[in-house]
Amino acid sequence: MQKTLVWLLLGLSVCWVGASATTAGVGLGFDPTGLVFFNALTEVSLAEFLDVRAQVGFATQQVAGLMIACVDLLGHHPFPPVDPYLGGGIGLALTPPPYSTGLILEGLGGVRLIPAEPIALFLQLRYAARWSAGGWDSGPIYEGGIQLRF
Repeated sequence: MQKTLVWLLLGLSVCWVGASATTAGVGLGFDPTGLVFFNALTEVSLAEFLDVRAQVGFATQQVAGLMIACVDLLGHHPFPPVDPYLGGGIGLALTPPPYSTGLILEGLGGVRLIPAEPIALFLQLRYAARWSAGGWDSGPIYEGGIQLRF
């Protein structure tokens, strides 16, 4: 029941953000253990300085099949052409057997560089704490990518 509720909330969040997106993008991330993530993300603006981001990342090495799906709330204040942001969110690390699926709590900070509309480049640091059957583990994920603004 608990897993079903988490899946439902995550699915609704991703669908809602994707349906009214103001940006869509792709990125590449890595963590110090050597995992490489290919990411897709979308954002919607809630207020002038507040965005919601849905982000999904897939690992293709070491733990092939690992998927991280998160929804984050971002506070930002643009200083054109730079737009720094801080935020936090919740998500899931979905892994194939023999690994366990776990809840993720994360904080993130980064900057968007807007060289020309509608393109934005981003660099960010996510610090994820993951709870699974093996207990808590945590660590940084360094990411960069490109977004198209609508």
